[in-house]
Amino acid sequence: MMLRLLLIALFPLTLQACVSVRSAHGYILESDQETLDAEPGFDTKDSILAKYGEPSMIGTFDRDAWYYLYSRTQARAFFTPETTVRQVVAIKFNDESTVESIENYTLDDGDDIKLASRVTPTRGRTLNFWEQLLGNVGTLPSALGQEGPVPGQ
Repeated sequence: MMLRLLLIALFPLTLQACVSVRSAHGYILESDQETLDAEPGFDTKDSILAKYGEPSMIGTFDRDAWYYLYSRTQARAFFTPETTVRQVVAIKFNDESTVESIENYTLDDGDDIKLASRVTPTRGRTLNFWEQLLGNVGTLPSALGQEGPVPGQ
C-alpha cells in the first residue's frame, strides 16, 4: 500500500520532465507591429533609437550597420533546445546617418554550420582514468612540518 502511494505521488513529477520549455530572446515586437520598418532617406539613427531603442548588435567593422535580433527556442526534457523562430532586421546607414537600406532575415535564410570535432594534440603524457583519479593520493607537500606557509598554496 505504501509503495502504491509513493508511486502515485512521484508520477506527476515524472510528467513535469516532459513539459516543453519555450523561451524568447532579443527584440520582441509590440502587439501592433508586424515588423520593424524604417523609411530609407528619411529616418536617421536618432529616429530609429527613438522608435525601437538600442540595437541588439552594431556591426564590428561597419558601425553604420545595426541589427535587431529575435529568436524563440523550444526544449523538451533533456533534449537539445531547437530554434523555432529567428528574425534579424538589418538597418544600414549612410555617411549622413540616414537609413540607406533595411533587410529582414528569417530562420530560412540561415545556414547550418557543422563545427569541427577534431582535437588539437598536446605534448605530454596522457593519463588514464585511474591515474587521473588517484594521481595525488599519497603525495605530501615537501615542506610539511616546516614553519611558515607551504609553497604552492
